[in-house]
Amino acid sequence: MNKWIKVISMSLVILIIGVALLSEPAAAGANVSDALKKSGISKTGNMNGVYNDLNGVVFFVMALGGFWIVGMLVWGGMTLAGSGGNPQKRTEGFIKLSLTLVGAYIIFKAYDIAGWATGLGGAA
Repeated sequence: MNKWIKVISMSLVILIIGVALLSEPAAAGANVSDALKKSGISKTGNMNGVYNDLNGVVFFVMALGGFWIVGMLVWGGMTLAGSGGNPQKRTEGFIKLSLTLVGAYIIFKAYDIAGWATGLGGAA
């Protein structure tokens, strides 16, 4: 009996994975502007004020992130410099510095990420 439960559960897992991998997500082919036209919505209004506000927020976050990055670089550098030959502290310093660089890349790509989000509104 135990063998059949394993076989049935394994085949169910394989079926679920197969359906998940082979089905096309609905959002992949979605076009927001086309969907609005098909539903009868012709004019959605002026979104320039919203885009300008979001642009200001993104630049504020990027400036704040710049100061945060400098602080984290100093903290990681101090950890690395103060390791005193301790391999764990040295590794901790390198990890802090590398994660700071990854975070810096994400913060400075925030403008592109915000552009993807605001591009859904159809205002080009």
